[in-house]
Amino acid sequence: QTYLLFAVPLVVLIMIWGTIQPESEVVKNSFFVKFLWEALAWHLMFWFSVLILFLISLVVLPKTREHTLLRLANIKDRDEREEFVTGKAAKSAYISGLSLLLLLLFFSMFQLQITRLPAEQAINGKTGILNLGMHFSLIDDPKIETSSSGKVLFETKDIPLSKSGILLILLAGQILAFHLRAKKEMRLE
Repeated sequence: QTYLLFAVPLVVLIMIWGTIQPESEVVKNSFFVKFLWEALAWHLMFWFSVLILFLISLVVLPKTREHTLLRLANIKDRDEREEFVTGKAAKSAYISGLSLLLLLLFFSMFQLQITRLPAEQAINGKTGILNLGMHFSLIDDPKIETSSSGKVLFETKDIPLSKSGILLILLAGQILAFHLRAKKEMRLE
């Protein structure tokens, strides 16, 4: 995990370099620039391989998971009082994470659509339609573009975040909730 952490600047460097200057332009440069590009590319592939192995070990090996996550959450269980505070903070983080998951589940099922109909399709002189609904599906439906008779002004059917964005929010929320509760408990003790 130390390698993964200290190698991040090189990973970021090649990602920025690849964004600014495509590989087709890099190979036209001097031998040193091509060599540096190649070395950074191999390093990036090695770094991702080590990262995948490390993440698998976090799931499979309890000792690695405990050591890493205790270090990540900055937990130091030196005595019984700190273990008690850690337990209270973990309970609070779990409950706040669960409530956040329930909120995200609701928003992922909630549907809202506001539509403006053409004047010839007006219902009782009204050209606006508001649809509210709930929809649950265990797997994502394929996105199919269809034409409608009215012009959709606003529509939402999902959480407007990517899956990785949601996971990042959940991870940050868990760690933040734990730290806030631990600080509060340490002040109370």
